Amino acid sequence: MDRIVNIRELTEDDWLALRELRLHALRSEFGLFFKHPDEEAALSEDEWRAWAAGDDTRQVFGLFDGERLVGITGTFTDTDDPTGRTVGFGMSYLSPEYRGRGLANLLYEVRLAWVRARPHVRRVVVGHRRSNTASRRMIEKFGFRWTEDIPHHWPDGTDDDDVCYELLLDGQTA
Repeated sequence: MDRIVNIRELTEDDWLALRELRLHALRSEFGLFFKHPDEEAALSEDEWRAWAAGDDTRQVFGLFDGERLVGITGTFTDTDDPTGRTVGFGMSYLSPEYRGRGLANLLYEVRLAWVRARPHVRRVVVGHRRSNTASRRMIEKFGFRWTEDIPHHWPDGTDDDDVCYELLLDGQTA
């Protein structure tokens, strides 16, 4: 575990590792993500391959310890913004044995680099379940500003706010 880890865009060939880690994340951290594990477990191989391959509107990144996928994070064009100028961050998960080592910084840095390579993007949005204080700390560390709290019914059957943030890029204003 003391080896240097690396982060990179996933490719279609990474689909199975993505599927396994994503489903593990949804099941082990049940209720922290917007999706129910059964919903994503039902996705076809082609759908997983498409997620892993990414495109100009979305990309999943993998954090690797050697060949082992130990973390994931993603970017996606926000469907609530018809201009395509807003990107959302999500899907972040880091295997427990890799937490507390500063590696979560890489998940933000790689996504911000991806966004900044797309000059049409003006805004990044992200959120977390109110009780997820680790996510709050990382979001605020990278300069995101709170925008609103939205009541949400989570997959674990409980209600808790979705705390929403935004980061305006390159001099943009709200």
